[in-house]
Amino acid sequence: MKRTISSVLAIIILLCLSACSGNFAKIDLKEPIAIPQNGIIEKSVFEKIKKENAIATFSGVSDDFKYEWKVFGSELKEARDVNLSVSLKKTEKGIKIKFCETEDFGFSALLSVHLKEKWTVNNAAAYVGENLVYSVSVTGSKTSILNISVEKFISEVEVRPVEEITSNSEEAFQDSSENDSSDRKESTQSTDSKVDNTSSNKPTKDSKPVSSNNDSIGTRDYSDGKDTKKDKYETDPVPEGKPLPVEPEEQEVDKKKTYTCIFSIECSTILNNLSDLDPDKRELVPSNGVILAPTKVTFYEGESVFDVLQRVCKEKGIHMESSWTPIYNSAYIEGIHNLYEFDCGELSGWMYRVNGWYPNYGCSRYQLVDGEKVEFRYTCDLGKDVGCEWMAGS
Repeated sequence: MKRTISSVLAIIILLCLSACSGNFAKIDLKEPIAIPQNGIIEKSVFEKIKKENAIATFSGVSDDFKYEWKVFGSELKEARDVNLSVSLKKTEKGIKIKFCETEDFGFSALLSVHLKEKWTVNNAAAYVGENLVYSVSVTGSKTSILNISVEKFISEVEVRPVEEITSNSEEAFQDSSENDSSDRKESTQSTDSKVDNTSSNKPTKDSKPVSSNNDSIGTRDYSDGKDTKKDKYETDPVPEGKPLPVEPEEQEVDKKKTYTCIFSIECSTILNNLSDLDPDKRELVPSNGVILAPTKVTFYEGESVFDVLQRVCKEKGIHMESSWTPIYNSAYIEGIHNLYEFDCGELSGWMYRVNGWYPNYGCSRYQLVDGEKVEFRYTCDLGKDVGCEWMAGS
């Protein structure tokens, strides 16, 4: 009889302990966790994320829009119950986001909103009225994904597409966080990768480059859109009005003339594809996807994007590895911040964009001029998820 009573008491105690601890032990942090109807993610869940130093994904739906939160264990200081529900509504200007939580989360998190359409611009920003409050990266191959780094509580914002982020916006982003695109190998930028230039970029014979010799911005030549063939380094014709490549051996650097450009490095696409990421690399991915926030840097006349990337990474203590590819006469960026090609799928790697355009030649062949905006972006889909139009058509 005593043995029976003891067994019953043991069962009761186990049931009580299970009830008191909630579903702590049952949570699988490797799979997306559905946000409950009341929106509350309990303290015990965040405790597990912190304990395991994991990256957890929470998913929800609002007005037929899918949204996901990425929470990093490394960002959690003190766990508590948090409401992760958001209300999403399409507006004339963009998407309105209303947060159901009423106070700061106590940690940084990334909110990814999956749109139903593809935005035609590559930039976006979150506003309260006309005041910029959050940086937003736009990714996605077939439809756009808005990635918003939420670091402080704001009850409601509107995310709007913008043609280009202004210098003031870039400074605001930097303060708050405080392309041979060959960087998917140049083979992904030439007709070897079956890139088809649109008819508007198809030129005719007898081409001569348009030359610009304005001392205020430096000197370089631009395409007049008349070339019809690849050059000797397998580069497709450069679209009309875009800068022609300058070969590294012909580079003339004048250290008496200095200019500035805006430089940034980000990998937010990885946060939308964590299941494809090498598990050993998860701790390397910043919670907002930003490795280097938009930063104004100085360069010398005649320098290439590659020259500036090398210097910026060295000055900022950012790992960068490259190799020389003779057939394309260009440097190839293998890895930045210890994130390499193929680390997040077989179509992943680094690309670069200048003033919203992904060049079809190597970054060591792109000669900078004053005031340009250079972005190194990690792609998980051969450029299609970061707005590279000529890759999207391949």
